[in-house]
Amino acid sequence: MAYQERLISAGDGLKLYVRDYRPTRAMGRTILCLSGLTRNSQDFDHIGAAMFEQGHRVVTMDYRGRGQSEFDENWENYNPATYIGDVFNVCSALGVHDAVFLGTSLGGLLSMAMCAMAPGLVHSVILNDVGPDLNEEGLAKIIAYTSDNASVSDLEGAVEKLKSYYQEEKSFADKDWFNIAKKTYKLKEGRYVPNWDVKIAENLKNDQSKDERKDLWPYFYALGKRRVLVIRGEESNVFTKVTFDKMLDGLEHISGIEINGVGHAPTLEEEMAQAEILRFIQ
Repeated sequence: MAYQERLISAGDGLKLYVRDYRPTRAMGRTILCLSGLTRNSQDFDHIGAAMFEQGHRVVTMDYRGRGQSEFDENWENYNPATYIGDVFNVCSALGVHDAVFLGTSLGGLLSMAMCAMAPGLVHSVILNDVGPDLNEEGLAKIIAYTSDNASVSDLEGAVEKLKSYYQEEKSFADKDWFNIAKKTYKLKEGRYVPNWDVKIAENLKNDQSKDERKDLWPYFYALGKRRVLVIRGEESNVFTKVTFDKMLDGLEHISGIEINGVGHAPTLEEEMAQAEILRFIQ
């Protein structure tokens, strides 16, 4: 096993699961990987191993209510402010600072926010299929998916559920779907259930009912003069081409790529994505 497993206490005592890939001799900056809304540290198995092999320390974590972290009894704590505090606690516990933040979807939004809240932690940022403007149709689908607590009897059923929500994933072969399903669902009492607390959708529903969305562009501009790489799935219905282009015009040291045939969000196992990330962190 290339990584050490840790349980780190959040500010309220809840236990957060962390994987720490620590090379014998570190050759570059630490990479902190933050996953999407319902996702977990397993999403970075492939790219994490590749960065580790280049001599980087790589830290991945399960947010509260996901994967192997504890679930929160109070669903109102499933909000960005709490997640930012949890990320800060993990960084403090592990001595992470001036790191490269690699964030998918929610993880990208948290990475931008950290530049405003704790700028000394963030050296540079990789944003995977996320920006300050989020497509409403895509958000509605995420909320429906996140709320779906129905169990299935086998992995084949889990794959079918995923396909029903992510029809835009044109490039996935059967092995890709099964790989994602294994990271998305867990076996509990003989049934496959979501590997997250479905109550995390409650705050999303509340936000969706509000007349005005919070303006996230100030967090994007907080990236400032840092180097930024933006990755977009060409078929993404969450992160639009319009927002992608606007972002590339908005900062001095920003670059971007689009992954053909991929929706929300690239797995970062795509050859183009991995090559660009490894170039960026060098």
